[in-house]
Amino acid sequence: MAAKRKDSKGRVLRKGEGQRSDGRYMFRYTDLCGENRVEYSWRLVETDPYPKGKQKDLSLREKEALIDQDRHDLISTSHGNMTVNELFDFYVKMKRKRGKITVRTEENYTKIWNKNMRSRKFANMQIQAVRKTHILDCYQEMLEDGVANGSITLMHKVLSAMFNHALSEDYIRRNYVHGCTKELGIYNNKRDALTQAQQAEFLKFIRESKEYSPYYWLFEFFFETGTRCGETIGLTWKNVDFKNKFVKIDHQLLYDLDEEGKRRFQICPPKTIKGIRKIPLTEKAVHALRKQKEYMLKHGMVDNHTVDGHSGFVFLTKKFQLWSVVQLDIILHRIVYDYNSIEVAAGILEDREPELLPNITAHILRHTACTRMAEAGMDQRTLQEIMGHSNLAITMKVYNHVDDKRMRDEIEKFDKKRNRDSRAS
Repeated sequence: MAAKRKDSKGRVLRKGEGQRSDGRYMFRYTDLCGENRVEYSWRLVETDPYPKGKQKDLSLREKEALIDQDRHDLISTSHGNMTVNELFDFYVKMKRKRGKITVRTEENYTKIWNKNMRSRKFANMQIQAVRKTHILDCYQEMLEDGVANGSITLMHKVLSAMFNHALSEDYIRRNYVHGCTKELGIYNNKRDALTQAQQAEFLKFIRESKEYSPYYWLFEFFFETGTRCGETIGLTWKNVDFKNKFVKIDHQLLYDLDEEGKRRFQICPPKTIKGIRKIPLTEKAVHALRKQKEYMLKHGMVDNHTVDGHSGFVFLTKKFQLWSVVQLDIILHRIVYDYNSIEVAAGILEDREPELLPNITAHILRHTACTRMAEAGMDQRTLQEIMGHSNLAITMKVYNHVDDKRMRDEIEKFDKKRNRDSRAS
């Protein structure tokens, strides 16, 4: 019978246990994925003292107990050893491979992750070691580094989804990400829709402005259709059906890096599969398109640029160049700045508080259009199809946005219906 192996203190070692010449204990085992693993500790059992100058850690037997528990619960210890960075890389590639996100979305997430998260100590931790305090410390560090609330909120959403996946695959026992931004009071910059009054003032200012009036029909179209920015600036006359009053959305125009790393205009598919759709046009939208075509005919620009086989773009800049999303947001910023400057001066002259426009982006134009349709009573499923939302939950966020006027209008509708019903009975 083979002699039992013992440590330097004469204690019998179990199967897989050993002690190195420097006194450090080790435990060899095979994980659930069939990979050979080794755990180390300077102590065999919990009651052993910590060697002087050595970092505090669980004893070897405590680690063995956790490994046994993981085996019992079918927790993958090897996957739990991956770092937060490795989990991110795996997760976004998996989502892209399954068609849940586009290549552009993957690139944008990776760009923001690399800028704000990848080099942080937290991102190089093993996911099974992550606890709530580590996440809170990371967010606090980001705030102190001047990272915007919106970027932290986005990172939080990505982390939450990543750790939910790890939890569902039994890589970890618990997702500690939930609620961390709320605990620190981190909220994304709210992007409310414009009120009806703000929308009217915005369009009136553009219509009466010598500088911005060439963009009037573009913004009218935005408000009447709720198309995304890339879809709007990528719209071609071929996709406009005046007879049946529809526009077909099957692509978007983006200005981004190509496969060779050069920046150029590109035609890309819509953001999601649901983004491929036909949008019925309101009378105002048809009018806006007809006026835009008159404007383009007047300047001989109906047939214009060609990008990846698509030509005849409906909306161009004042210099008849293709729009980029960044350019459009810059123009919107300038419009709001000029409007508010005039309104502040008017408020001083008229001794009143100025009624300023909020920050406006292309996404706010889309959100405003969606809100106007919801306010008019359009049913949720129809609105979802028009907006090209991937699921109804996104559309419902618009229905959940209720201001005072909308509440008053709905109560008045309720009163009128109740009065009609009571008279009928």
